[in-house]
Amino acid sequence: MPNQDEKKLKEYHRKRTAGITNEPFGDEQSSDTPKKTLSGAFVVQLHDATRRHYDFRFEIGGVLTSFAVPHGPSLDPKKKNLAVLTEEHPIEYLEFEDVIPEKQYGAGPMIVWDRGTVEYVEGPAEDELAQGKLHVELRGMKLRGRYAFVKLAKGEKGNEWLFFKKDDEAANPERNIVEELPRSILSGLTVEEMERADEIGKAHVARAFKAGAKPIHRNDFDAIVSSEISPLMNAGSGAPQGEGWVYDAELDGVRVLATREDDVVTLQHWGPRGPERIETFYPDVVRALRALPVKRLVLDGTLVAFDPQGHPSLGLLAQRVEKIGKGDAHRAVITTPVIFVATDLMVLGDADLRKLDLATRRKTLSALLPALGYLRAATPLEGALDHVLESCAALGIAAVVAKHKISTYAPELKRSNWLHVPSGIAPRSRAAVDHAAVSARIALRKVTISNRTKVFWPEEGYTKGDLIDYYANVADVLLPYLENRPIILVRYPDGIDGKSFYQWNVPPGMPPWVRTLTIESEERDQPRRGFLVDDAATLQYLANLACIPLHILACRLPDLTRADFLTVDFDIKQSELRHAVTLARTLKELLDAIGLPGFPKTSGQTGLHVLVPLGPGTKKPSAAPVRGKSSAPPSSSFDTARALADLLGKLLVERHPDIATMERIVNRRGPKVYVDTGQTGSTRAIVAPYSVRAVRGATVSTPLLWEEVDEGLDPRTFTIKTVPQRIAEKGDPFDGLLTTPADVVGAVAKLTALLGAR
Repeated sequence: MPNQDEKKLKEYHRKRTAGITNEPFGDEQSSDTPKKTLSGAFVVQLHDATRRHYDFRFEIGGVLTSFAVPHGPSLDPKKKNLAVLTEEHPIEYLEFEDVIPEKQYGAGPMIVWDRGTVEYVEGPAEDELAQGKLHVELRGMKLRGRYAFVKLAKGEKGNEWLFFKKDDEAANPERNIVEELPRSILSGLTVEEMERADEIGKAHVARAFKAGAKPIHRNDFDAIVSSEISPLMNAGSGAPQGEGWVYDAELDGVRVLATREDDVVTLQHWGPRGPERIETFYPDVVRALRALPVKRLVLDGTLVAFDPQGHPSLGLLAQRVEKIGKGDAHRAVITTPVIFVATDLMVLGDADLRKLDLATRRKTLSALLPALGYLRAATPLEGALDHVLESCAALGIAAVVAKHKISTYAPELKRSNWLHVPSGIAPRSRAAVDHAAVSARIALRKVTISNRTKVFWPEEGYTKGDLIDYYANVADVLLPYLENRPIILVRYPDGIDGKSFYQWNVPPGMPPWVRTLTIESEERDQPRRGFLVDDAATLQYLANLACIPLHILACRLPDLTRADFLTVDFDIKQSELRHAVTLARTLKELLDAIGLPGFPKTSGQTGLHVLVPLGPGTKKPSAAPVRGKSSAPPSSSFDTARALADLLGKLLVERHPDIATMERIVNRRGPKVYVDTGQTGSTRAIVAPYSVRAVRGATVSTPLLWEEVDEGLDPRTFTIKTVPQRIAEKGDPFDGLLTTPADVVGAVAKLTALLGAR
């Protein structure tokens, strides 16, 4: 039975094609949604589709009730605009800002024009909508106060409403807010600029170079973002002397180094325990940094939560962290928004700004960040120091950092050009925030499971919940084969009989704690951004996205140019399993003769795989982010791995020409096993050990003992229901695949000798 949220999103899904549209598909809808909604989140998106309009979306009952308003909001209570009630949207749409591809429903650019909280002032929103009205109080970055939607009794289509401002303190007939504030609160772009975002980003970088920036080298960038010592400069002490000083208020918040590389954003704070990555607590800031038109950035700044009076509040930050730690991230982000107040810009694209003077860096920063949004460039204070300190003390600000306008971002100059000056009031302790973060860290990676009862395997009656439970049960044995390795997903939102699509790139709206990596490819101009699955929570998150099979590449960080195993795939689509068994046993004999181990598994469908480790036999890789090259002995290049696999395949075909072929053209193979040695490459993937397959029976690609590879083998017996018990009884037959040393050079020499002795 579909749950209520699936019914609500039926029209949304009908109009869109998963895997083609870049819009969120509503995969994370929870079936445990409130029946009556009194408050929630809202977003206003400016959408330049066939007709330009503003989309008002309100959180009601676990989804977003949506109105299209052609003329946008007005602050004049006398002005009533048409609003058209459209299909409900998934909650993830709160963050959506992009250009919807051509030929897709709603094709065209869309920006997040405003976002905030909404209260339904005349009772539950569901009751109001049923009565043909909706009275709301908005607390957004742009829109404040009360508004109303009233259904037209004689609307032509039954979905026409009137939208207008209520007469309150926020009303102002003299202002035209859509003309005054046209830009996105995420990217800072106008809707017209969205389709030129890359061009605009390049222009920002070009201006930095024109101002004197130097190219940033890869090693320098890596050194900044991976340093164990904080690059955030600690100012010297004393009073500034002479002219040319500006002052940054030392706001009560958490100072961080914010970095972005492609879609990966990190927020790193240096506390008493050293460097800590804390982006998990600030998904709204992460999303905004991802939206900027420049794909590589390093910024210095402070994360700040403002109270209703506009004062920075460490207490609110601590409360937010605690809520997120308890699994209520959505509510925490709504009720306690955080602003990243940036005070400096060190890297912009491939430009290194650290040697530019402060005034130039600040000018570049202000041009990049939106004037109103989750990211803001700090406005430096100027004037006489005593007046600055007096004003700060009146606002509860404990200190300022005096910076000379000609200062570079260089630690060797910090004592003379950056000075910490107290305002005279006692500083507040930040301990409540580093403590809340530490206490919450264990509980952070909580995944909200949606639609557990949705049937994914109709004949067997197996559900999405069964898939999620299986991956939870086998996580301990599966994760070592996924860690630090590129993963390719295949998603089945409607089960094995519905539409499916490959997903190389991570989708929008993923949790900030999910690790990703860049996958370069000679076949594509743009690199892909893939998942790294190194813990049970990420595995559960992917299962909840309806990812049934997981495909892996034969390489691991830190060096994705080296293969750590090769694969020989025995494809029996036109043959029989007993012939594949014969070939696999012969392959074992060959491997024994050349001194290499082999690890057999079922493909999870009909065939067999044999994986051959290529070394170097090092310890299991760390789950921590790794940059640069490995210091361990290298494994094999992909060319070497592929050549070795091809040689083994040729020997197999020569020994069994009646049952084996390496012919790639299907209609030339005849009733023979296809010995596929082409599954080892920088972009070639195989199904992971213990991965489920999207076929009848919910079968699993299952590691085998060699004594099980005989004519009695039946791959259909290994399913999501039987494999967990098998693991409990037999352990993992693949234990050693990733750690067994392999003398590849010696093996190639022995194999060459075998070939020469034919």
